[in-house]
Amino acid sequence: MKEKDLIDLGFQKEYGDTKWYYYTYDLADGLSLITNASDELLNNEWYAEVFESEKIRFVDRKEIEEFINIVKKNSNE
Repeated sequence: MKEKDLIDLGFQKEYGDTKWYYYTYDLADGLSLITNASDELLNNEWYAEVFESEKIRFVDRKEIEEFINIVKKNSNE
């Protein structure tokens, strides 16, 4: 996934310091997505994981977009 995909999906840029950054997306109360840091990129590719869980990782824009839409559709917020 490219950085532009994250921006287009509505991820927010967060700065770790002046040398690196990452993106987050708050889906619902207690459920967020977080990306790898800019200084950890391999082949300029980004991925997003469910915050505090490395077991669910999205590398494909279409799949993460579907996940976001499903959570939004079924959220009580």
